[in-house]
Amino acid sequence: MLDLNQLAIFIRVVDEGSFTAAGKSLQVPKSRISRMVADLESNLGVRLLQRSTRQVSLTQVGADYYNNCKHLVAEIMDVHAEISDRQDRPHGLLRIAVPMVVGSGILGRFVAQFQQAYPDVRVEICHTDRQVNLIEEKFDLGMFVGELPESSLVARTIAETDLMLCASPEFIELNGMPSSLEELQSMAFVKIGEGMQVESFDMIHVSGEISTIKLEPHIVTNHIAAAMNSIIQGAGVGVLPMFMASEYLLTGRMIPIMNDWSFRPQSLSVVYPSRQYLSLKVRCFIDFLVTEIEQLKLSLDRLPKDEKLFAAYKKLIEN
Repeated sequence: MLDLNQLAIFIRVVDEGSFTAAGKSLQVPKSRISRMVADLESNLGVRLLQRSTRQVSLTQVGADYYNNCKHLVAEIMDVHAEISDRQDRPHGLLRIAVPMVVGSGILGRFVAQFQQAYPDVRVEICHTDRQVNLIEEKFDLGMFVGELPESSLVARTIAETDLMLCASPEFIELNGMPSSLEELQSMAFVKIGEGMQVESFDMIHVSGEISTIKLEPHIVTNHIAAAMNSIIQGAGVGVLPMFMASEYLLTGRMIPIMNDWSFRPQSLSVVYPSRQYLSLKVRCFIDFLVTEIEQLKLSLDRLPKDEKLFAAYKKLIEN
């Protein structure tokens, strides 16, 4: 079996003119250099070099072998060096599978910023709620909300994502800001899902009290973008994951309501096939996502709440 190390050593000996010079240039003992060339000759069954006390010279077979192999070894070394160098900068195609509930929000902004930071990475996102086989479908990583299914995939929880009660400023202007769960339950509700059934949510007060609210839908749609547009246009309140609502909260097109109450958070995780030899583009994307989510939460925490935010909105439109 061909040993590329033996071949590379043989070429270096010829280039340097002796075993001693080759050993010095490679910082390898002369005895090891000599042994590797001898092993190569043994594997081939031919003599490649004539040895003397001071120098080596090529046999005719050795000269033919050297001339035919030198450029091939150089090309292999160049490819090896290029691949090693490229691990210092993310590159290539990054394929990500994400659930609709994540992909329909601020993720698009994150991906655009990531690609600007790492222009050698091309990003392909598949938005789907079906079960995805990352390995068979050649995805680099996937994102999950909630409890992860049992699998051999490597998982990393990168954030706790909250459900948020939201409404448009126009809706609050017409209907008033709810001050209790009873008032909230009487309001129009835009439901994401299927069926006109009343939807129940467990909510936790800052005091620790837990209550269940029942919201009767006025609009139901399983198309997330349509539900978001309905809420923005003032059709009712909505219960939205942070990733869906944050872009509109930061721009003022939605207002968080009932901030003394919260839902049980769900974990947001990334999964990938193997921890070993994880590509740089995947590691950089995960680290980038963690940083951006932390910044997003800080930005949302700095927003004025309920009445203060609505008062600021009213003052803006009145002026």
